[in-house]
Amino acid sequence: MTVAESVGFLIPVAGMGICAAAGCSPWLTWLTVAVFGAGEGALLGLGQAEALHGTEVAVPVLRWVAVTSAAAAFAWMLGMLPSTLNDAGVLADMSNPAVWVAFGVGAVLLLLSIPTAQFLVLRDVMPHAVGWIPVNVAAWSVGLVATFVPGPFVDEDTSTAVLVTSFAVAGICMALMVATITGWWLRRRAAASPNPPPESETCSSLSV
Repeated sequence: MTVAESVGFLIPVAGMGICAAAGCSPWLTWLTVAVFGAGEGALLGLGQAEALHGTEVAVPVLRWVAVTSAAAAFAWMLGMLPSTLNDAGVLADMSNPAVWVAFGVGAVLLLLSIPTAQFLVLRDVMPHAVGWIPVNVAAWSVGLVATFVPGPFVDEDTSTAVLVTSFAVAGICMALMVATITGWWLRRRAAASPNPPPESETCSSLSV
């Protein structure tokens, strides 16, 4: 999972780099990164499905990858929105309580997006799968901190190489944190599953 998310995070980072080099508008950059973020989600989902392959909670790969990809694109759209609005000249009035409420709601939706989408699939193969949501919220809350670190040190004058490298390193750190926490929980749940499915059923679920 760590490798999948580390490599996957490079996809939207590459989108940022391409847009920076091409001088794209803020909104075109926002859309491009969101689309590239779907690629990150696909790799993350594939890595997770592979990690669960052969366990009692093997997930249907295509469904898992699809929902993770869509949720990741949505998360990138939310995550990039504040900086995009700022770059577009829409400055938020931080003295307005409504702005803080909007930021809070956006942050909650961002953290819930991927685990909630995955829960809809995981609940079919794991009892008490709802625990996946808070575990992921905790993991992403910790991991996403790493992705915010380069922000204050880069701007429109930052070279593409430095931009890509800084966010790539941040993404690897994020991946390590998220994969360690969520992987530990999944393995524990898999080991605790009282009714492992027949081998034929597991193989069938992986092919859906």
